[in-house]
Amino acid sequence: MLFKKIARLCQNTENISSLGENKDASSKDADGDESHKSSAELKVKRKHSHHHKKSRKYVVNGDSNRVRRVSTYEEQDEDSYQVILQLEEPLQEFVQDDVASHRFDCSRDKRRFSTRSTISVVNNKQTSIISSLPIKLPKRYFDHSPHEVFVQLDELIGVGEELEWKETARWIKYEEDVVEGADRWGRPHVASLSFHSLLNLRRCLETGVVLLDLEEKDLPGIAYRVVEQMAIDQLIKDDEKPTVIRALLLRHRHVSEHERFRFIRRNTASYSSLQNLNEDQKHRSKPSVCSVDFALKNLNHNIEALKSKDISIDMKEETYLSSTEELDRKFQKEKERLLKRIPPGAEATTVLVGTVDFLESPAIAFVRLAEGILLPAVTEVTIPVRFIFILLGPLKVEIDYREVGRSISTLMSNSDFNKKAYKAPDRRDLLRAINEFLDYSIVLPPGNWETNALLSLKELRAKNEAIRKRRSIKETDPAVIKALLSGDGEKDEGKSEDPFGDPLRRTRKCFGGLINDMKRRFPYYKSDYLDGLNSQCLSASIFMYFAALSAAITFGGLYASKTENKIGVSETLVSTSVAGIIFNLFAGQPLIIIGTTGPLLLFDEALHKFCRENLIDYLTMRVYIGAWLLFIALLVASVEGSVFIKVFTRFTEEIFASLISLLYIFESVTNMISVFRKHPLLELSEYCAFENSTLSSNLTAANNTMHKPDTDEKNQPNSALFCMILSLGTFFLAYYLRHFRNSKFLGRSVRRALGDFGVPIAIVVMGLLAAVPSSTFTEKLQVPEGLTPSLPNRTWAIPPVPFPIWAMFASFIPAILVYILVFMETHISELIIGKKERKLKKGNGFHLDIVLVCLTNVGCGMIGAPWMCAATVRSVTHVSSVTLMSTTHAPGEKPHIITVREQRVSALVVAALVGASVLMAPILQLLPVAILFGVFLYMGISSIEGIQFFERLKLFLMPVKYHPQTAYVLKVSTIKMYLFTSIQLGCLTILWIIKSSQFSLLFPFFLVLMVPLRAQLAHIFSPAELRALDSDEPDAIDKEDDEPDFYAQSLLPG
Repeated sequence: MLFKKIARLCQNTENISSLGENKDASSKDADGDESHKSSAELKVKRKHSHHHKKSRKYVVNGDSNRVRRVSTYEEQDEDSYQVILQLEEPLQEFVQDDVASHRFDCSRDKRRFSTRSTISVVNNKQTSIISSLPIKLPKRYFDHSPHEVFVQLDELIGVGEELEWKETARWIKYEEDVVEGADRWGRPHVASLSFHSLLNLRRCLETGVVLLDLEEKDLPGIAYRVVEQMAIDQLIKDDEKPTVIRALLLRHRHVSEHERFRFIRRNTASYSSLQNLNEDQKHRSKPSVCSVDFALKNLNHNIEALKSKDISIDMKEETYLSSTEELDRKFQKEKERLLKRIPPGAEATTVLVGTVDFLESPAIAFVRLAEGILLPAVTEVTIPVRFIFILLGPLKVEIDYREVGRSISTLMSNSDFNKKAYKAPDRRDLLRAINEFLDYSIVLPPGNWETNALLSLKELRAKNEAIRKRRSIKETDPAVIKALLSGDGEKDEGKSEDPFGDPLRRTRKCFGGLINDMKRRFPYYKSDYLDGLNSQCLSASIFMYFAALSAAITFGGLYASKTENKIGVSETLVSTSVAGIIFNLFAGQPLIIIGTTGPLLLFDEALHKFCRENLIDYLTMRVYIGAWLLFIALLVASVEGSVFIKVFTRFTEEIFASLISLLYIFESVTNMISVFRKHPLLELSEYCAFENSTLSSNLTAANNTMHKPDTDEKNQPNSALFCMILSLGTFFLAYYLRHFRNSKFLGRSVRRALGDFGVPIAIVVMGLLAAVPSSTFTEKLQVPEGLTPSLPNRTWAIPPVPFPIWAMFASFIPAILVYILVFMETHISELIIGKKERKLKKGNGFHLDIVLVCLTNVGCGMIGAPWMCAATVRSVTHVSSVTLMSTTHAPGEKPHIITVREQRVSALVVAALVGASVLMAPILQLLPVAILFGVFLYMGISSIEGIQFFERLKLFLMPVKYHPQTAYVLKVSTIKMYLFTSIQLGCLTILWIIKSSQFSLLFPFFLVLMVPLRAQLAHIFSPAELRALDSDEPDAIDKEDDEPDFYAQSLLPG
């Protein structure tokens, strides 16, 4: 309503014209001029937190069409000051507000306007005040919420008329520099800045132009406002303004542009931007009946005058090409790929630095736009530009322009400084943010350094975190500190996000943990199948099938040799399939892969030896062991015994894993020795006699009959050598494919695929190699055709009787020992899978899963199949295969986990395919057993590399100065570290002796005794030392780029 009244008042006036057009006419009346000036004065009061120690006056002398602006900062009391604008012609209040905001670095949103304002309508004959009405203008708000940032550094290069802005560096998270000569991007790295360049940057922001919340829509408009403010601040002269604007509008060339576009004129601006500017000016120049539009027309007229008189810009369309026409399709794809690496909602920062010969002193400007605008001809990727930093100056000044540009670019890419830059109301907050950046920085002294003399990245990160923590304590509210000291914060942190509570915390109810596991997982049962209907789960199923099949064949073949073929490949394949299907249908954590493992194989070997020596039927006894297993599992679940997995610390786990790994290596070596004993090498004379006898027999057969001479398949000298080649070839091929995973060859996806499929590839390659020399005898895998047991004289169902009654109850003891192994392997696998960094959302099922595993072992005992449990390495492999990693992370940043597809489909498909592999018996029969020895050797050595105990063992042979920078070295004295390792070595030796003796069946019981022994170590070591030696935190990796494989992530082998 107010503006309608003003419009009606304006309609009653005659010959309304723009302000300042007839200055000569208005100057004829001196009194009118004086009244004109008096009515144009505007005093704006604003609260402020500091004093301005001196007043500034900026006057731009120009022609009669320009507006003379003089600003004075008058000192007031501590809470307020006045900004006085003296104009030659009266502008409207919001126009004056716009000028005050951007010309005098005065934030509009914090200025309090007077409640009354005078609106003057100017007649070409006389000046009169039509009305004085109170106007309350709406407060304008701008988005100051921080965004992710993309920073681009452009440098001014060229000579004379061939100047252009060339992109030389960029930041998404890390700095990427253009490799000179190759015209490509270098490796992303952490930016290293000189302290002097940071001080120069601070000085530039102190003396340069700072425009916050600038309202412009294109590059020419921004350039005009920046240059005008530079002239007001006396950074440049009036006659230098056209040249500076022309420099800011030069063409920008990016790395991704094709060579054939470099012939385009480089001293021209973006045609599309200039065209938009002209259209905008045409739109603005239309006359308006309102005095508000009238003032805008006058302001735009000055821009037009500046363009027409001072700057001559060639507007020929044929000299310009749009950004989409300049880019080749191949490089356009590169830009699209880069755009995917930039987080959604990111805004760009453009840094323009360079040396020019037409300036006498540096011209600096820091601009924060009111909103992000698209400048496709400036930025490498099409995202809104929010910040612009400009630094132009002569070469003689002692400023490294590129280093200052790198400094502001690094600051803008820093998350802390970026947040403050978005929210800064004035220049002082920007300077304060630079000081905070310097406080958090670590300065390296000058000198000639050796690479190994620098601290590791982990230690530098720890120092930086210590600095942040120290400063945050100073800035923290004392009430918060008091609450933390009282323990309230710890109570909040102890709360679990799981609505059913921590699964490893006792509910003190019978079967309370088991019931909670069912309640926790049942709501997700439908989504467990729907989430698995995608291509990633299909590819994970195929990958895991080969991994599970190779493990089943390996352990099945070794079971056959250890149990006199009572349990073989057929039983292993069938039990893996059936147990896997049952488990994954009802499991609390269906990502676990069920299968037989090395510890269970070693226990079955000891049990078979015990039954043979005591004349007990081995398979029948396993039936009762399976029944007792289920009873023990239900008994333990009723008292929530799964919570006791927390007492199995790294001390016990490393001893167990070391024992299994060494037994893997020992078994593969002893099996190769047995091959050499069966087929010993012959002396040279024996070789000659063997060849002569073979030749004479062949000649006799050829002359007399066609009967083929009988040759003994045993005692063939070539068999031992060939089996050793197959075994070592399998090991080396799988081992080097595993290390190829972290090499620099090929792409990351190809490397990971080759590394993950290392064992199946090695088995296939060595199997084909074994088929080449048909005359050399090798022992093959014994697999019956069809769905039949390994022993031809038995059925699938094992009869439970006849069996001694005392043996039925005595089976309870080996059942306890089997349960210990199943308990440890299953729960350790769940703990590894359920780590926080994996971001699982559906929870685990510690109590439910161990009951299901023991239930499946009842069926394994009834059909004479190997015991089943969670296979740690295969489970970790499965979780990794269904993990969705980021593809839009910043260059140089490691991919991070987005989510894990928690579903049941992939494990069910794997179990079904393994069961169907029984039909592959004719192919499996061609596989030499020596290849399985190589797989066992690979599993043992690969598992050793991920055990900290062996790393500490190597330190016994190293001088102290060569010890790695790890927690157990830095926080524990060398003597105590040696003592802790020696205790573990002694326990491992005891377990090895027990395993090799007639009491080998009891080695799980002695393994449990390691738990109370670990508890007694608290009397020797301090809590801090035990945390360093026995914590679950991963060790520091020497090569930061290496991605730990599945054996390094798994605490247990197999």
